[in-house]
Formats: sequence, C-alpha cells, structure tokens
Amino acid sequence: MNQLYKRTRVLIVDDCVVMRTTLRAMLNSNEYLVVGELNSGEKLLPAIEKLDPDVVCLDHLLPNKDGMHLLGEIRAVYPDLLVVMITGSEDAMLKQVAAMLGVDGFIYKPFSQKKIFDVLQEVTHAKKQLLILTEEQCLFENGTYHAKAVIADDSLVMRRLLIAILTQMGIEVIGEAYDGMQATELVAEHKPDIACIDFEMPMMDGLEALKIIKSQNDATKIVMITALASRELFKQATSAGAVGFIIKPFYPDTLKQNISRILAA
Repeated sequence: MNQLYKRTRVLIVDDCVVMRTTLRAMLNSNEYLVVGELNSGEKLLPAIEKLDPDVVCLDHLLPNKDGMHLLGEIRAVYPDLLVVMITGSEDAMLKQVAAMLGVDGFIYKPFSQKKIFDVLQEVTHAKKQLLILTEEQCLFENGTYHAKAVIADDSLVMRRLLIAILTQMGIEVIGEAYDGMQATELVAEHKPDIACIDFEMPMMDGLEALKIIKSQNDATKIVMITALASRELFKQATSAGAVGFIIKPFYPDTLKQNISRILAA
C-alpha cells in the first residue's frame, strides 16, 4: 500500500519555458515532485517509460504533435496513466475531444497554485481510491445485479472509479458518457434505475442533461456529481428533479451509503 501515499510524480509537457518554470515552482512540494519537463511531444513516450510519472500535465498546443494527438498516443500505450490537459481555451469542442480521448482533468490558463492543486488532488485521489478497490479484490462477482446505472463524467479516472464502486455494490453500469448529450441518449435508450451525472461537461452540462432526462423519463433517479458545494447549484438541480448529490473528491463507503439510500427511497 505504500505506493499509494508517495509523492505524486509529475511530467510537464509545454513549449513555453515560462509555463514550465511556473508549474515546476508551484508543484515541487511535499506532495508533488516534478520528475521531468519537455518542450514538445516528440520524445514523450520514451520519457514516460524512463521517468515513470504518475501524472502528465500536457499542453494542448504543441509544435509538430499537438496535445490531442499525444493524448491518443498515451492512451494507446499507457491506458491507466493520469493525463491532465493544460489549455487557455474555453472551447467546448476541444474539451469534448479530450474527454473522448480519455483525459482525466483540465488546468486552465491563467492558473493559480490552488487551481492546479485542486485538479491534481481530485484526479490523484480518484486514482488512489481505484487502486485500493482493486487491491481489495472485492468487486462484485456473483453475476446477479439488482440495479442498472448510467454514469456521465468528462474525466476518465472518475468514470472508472464510479464503475468500480457501483459494480462492487451489485449495480450494473450499462452505459458511460463523457458529455451531457451522450448521457441523455444513454438514459433514453437503457432507462436505468439510476444515473450519476457530472455538473461540468462539454457540449451540454449536467444540469441541462438532467432537465432533458426528467422531461423524457421520470423513473430514472438522477444523482448529480460536483466538486462545487454551491447552494444555488443544489437548489437548481433539486428543482429540476435531482434526488441526490455526489461531492468530489468522494470515498467509496460514503458513496455506497448515499446510492443505497437513494435506490431504497
């Protein structure tokens, strides 16, 4: 279990020396260790093999090979490596493509140390919880599921953690989405007992997806996922039909209790 609690090893890939220097200064701490920096993606895969990072902070605009191309290459060779995209763009299509390719999180420029730490802590926490579940080897195995679920989150590691937790509970995850539109389509097709939907997703956010789902199918219980404990957000979601909330970062035991209570209601 010791490897779960070591300093998080970070590889920075950005063609701007100022950005790399700033990130390195912000990250080197008792919690994080910058193990390498690259100004392009030409030697990224060999660097990952050599440096063994836990997280790659990857700029989406790079010379020769852009960040999206590199994200696809990383996922093909290192499917479980955490990848956080660095970008100064708010383009929803960019975020959707990155989510489709398997990004775990985003750091938006201009960034602060708090913003960076929030994103890295969120994804590394999820990865650690996923590793713990895997090591416990207690995933649901008897094959008789008592409920069906759809999950929607633009972070790959969050979806994997949710799938592991729900499966352990005996809930069959019959669909996973990385944007709100996908979520509405999956719920309409499968009519699950429960749907866990993130507030912040590209193309269509979770609140809009919730409204569409409830207008088409009132039987599915909708649980909203968020890192922002906003009273106004909760009020809007509850008014639109949400029956519960999952606050990031979440822990398996707490999440199981909440989901069990919601399904039993």
